[in-house]
Amino acid sequence: MIKNIVALVALAMLAGCVTAATQFEQDFSVGQMVSGKIVVPQGDILLPPGDWTIVGTSISHNNHYQSFGHTALARIEDDGNLNGLVFVMTALETPLGFSFYSSSHCTPDDRDIYFEEIADQHMGKQLCFFIDNWSMWPDGEQEGVYLQAHNYFISHGIERPDSMLFSVHRVVRRNKLMIAEYGFDFREPVPVAIPDYTPKDTSVTKELFNNPRWQKNLDNVIAWSRENHQRIASEFLD
Repeated sequence: MIKNIVALVALAMLAGCVTAATQFEQDFSVGQMVSGKIVVPQGDILLPPGDWTIVGTSISHNNHYQSFGHTALARIEDDGNLNGLVFVMTALETPLGFSFYSSSHCTPDDRDIYFEEIADQHMGKQLCFFIDNWSMWPDGEQEGVYLQAHNYFISHGIERPDSMLFSVHRVVRRNKLMIAEYGFDFREPVPVAIPDYTPKDTSVTKELFNNPRWQKNLDNVIAWSRENHQRIASEFLD
């Protein structure tokens, strides 16, 4: 009898994950336009200003048979140039008693341009973000939404820069997990790199570029990340 109950509970949990994954696939499709935020089973994920086109979506699973949703979104200008790129991964459904382990994702890396940690509680709340300059051309190891986005740009004739500054935010609280990677083209004119944004404070900086425009955009990406990290976390967790 006990074994039967355990089996039924396991099936119910599995069915819940399948339902969440199926709903995710129904809610997000390549070519769909969104703005403001996207809504996933565990919370809301904020998007920078503008209209965003979904250019990739997929489902993955971990060793616990839990489902994770992946989405790639692009902000494409009228002239066909890529002006922004967002990659999102979120747990779709996990048991209330489950907690994600703290991980090295909230440990500074020598390659990081900037890193900031707000919380790092083992099996509790983990909040951090870092900024890196990532290539816009996939290597042989990339797959999923990264490769889908690459193929979308090629098939639709979208021009992209060689690299972008990515502001990567990790938000975890017990059974909730989200990683959002916000890409900005730092080679664009300052008002274009982050549209409709005026930084409140650019005193925190990292001298990296000799080009004044590129350096100003880096300062703005750091400021945007510092100003929005808590908001990104709150929208998802609360």
